[in-house]
Amino acid sequence: MSTEKGESLVSALNGDDRVVEVLIHGPKYRDGKQIIGRFIIRLVPGTAPEVILASFKPTFESTMPFGYDVRIGRFTKPKPTVKDYLSGRVSR
Repeated sequence: MSTEKGESLVSALNGDDRVVEVLIHGPKYRDGKQIIGRFIIRLVPGTAPEVILASFKPTFESTMPFGYDVRIGRFTKPKPTVKDYLSGRVSR
């Protein structure tokens, strides 16, 4: 997906109050073009991801007509690690 289409998808997802954050994996460069490969969508805790993803399906299909794959799980750290504190990424 091009970065322009990726930005439009991120802005559409960020408009939903059930979305905490949208993380972009990439960009990568292929054939001299900048592309985005993955999106991680962090949801408000306690919400059912299946219901939210069903409501996002029309947005996904219009933005990614070539197909997409959705995986549900924890893809970010739930809290900072000791290494995060020692490296200065997180303040105390």
